[in-house]
Amino acid sequence: MANQREIILSGIRPTGRLHFGNYFGAIQHFVRLQEQGHGCYYFIADYHALTTISERTDFYRQTIDMLRTYVACGLDPNKSVIYRQSDLPCTAELTLLLGMITNIGFLERGTTYKDKLNKLEETAGTEGNPLSYGLMGYPVLMAADILIVRADKVPVGDDQRQHVEMAMDIAQRFNYRFGQTLKVPAAVSREALRLPGLDGSAKMGKSDHNTLDLLDDPASVLRKLKGVQTSTEPLPLETDSDDPDIVIPLMPASVGILYRLLSLLAPNEVYLDFLGKYRRCERFYGTLKTTLAQYVSAFNAPIIERFNDPANNEESVRTFLRENAERVTPVALETVEACRAAMGIGHSLYRA
Repeated sequence: MANQREIILSGIRPTGRLHFGNYFGAIQHFVRLQEQGHGCYYFIADYHALTTISERTDFYRQTIDMLRTYVACGLDPNKSVIYRQSDLPCTAELTLLLGMITNIGFLERGTTYKDKLNKLEETAGTEGNPLSYGLMGYPVLMAADILIVRADKVPVGDDQRQHVEMAMDIAQRFNYRFGQTLKVPAAVSREALRLPGLDGSAKMGKSDHNTLDLLDDPASVLRKLKGVQTSTEPLPLETDSDDPDIVIPLMPASVGILYRLLSLLAPNEVYLDFLGKYRRCERFYGTLKTTLAQYVSAFNAPIIERFNDPANNEESVRTFLRENAERVTPVALETVEACRAAMGIGHSLYRA
């Protein structure tokens, strides 16, 4: 009997246009796993997006545009199962079942919940109470996402690793109480590159308005890069190395993002030429920004072209969402029914 492919699962929230941080932190890795022949499940986490919602948001429109960008970046809905979280409503049922065996104290140790709680305490409640049942239960919903498709591995960045470990703990607890029912996944590093924001902050983020987007046209790219704050002259580097991973952390953060992008997008000789200018304290930032803008725009051009391809329209996305939901539903229902039976509820008569 042939060995089954490993099942890989990952997801991303539909919170706006995809940017270079998303690409080099996640999408590039998703495409590589897809081409390696794994059984890849990639979902749009629209339920998760609701954990911080304060007013109605058009998540459907954001989902459609995000999926069109995914496809434009190389994800193939014929090779990977790409679906919308809310198109798999039995995920909510599994979340309920798993929540019955998950302690409040366990959830209070979640870093996302603790960060929100600390911010609330710092503001002395002046912004109201943003802590919802959904936010506290975020790890249970994430566990349901992972366990329902019987994922073997979950590639994540460091900020989500704890949530996968919590999913592993919940699965083990369920199996201990009710018998071997759920596959226990493994968290694996995504080998992701975290790009700083254009404002020099630690991370590109849509809410911080410091992103360089994959669908930015050349004029927008140039405007954003020209707006990056740079010092009047370079600071001496404490190394003779040319390795971007060694050199760039020694630069001011807002300059480092320019060099990081240059190292990713331009030929090595171009990167080394501008690194030499930095070391010689030349006046070159204007040229650096315009040169980088050309490489960024050249990178974006084929993505924009594929995004606007008539074959990659809203109707085609709706079609593959529907087809891929149909592909993932049988295994998801089988998992939920197994959990119901293990807990003593029995199989659903409605679905029988």
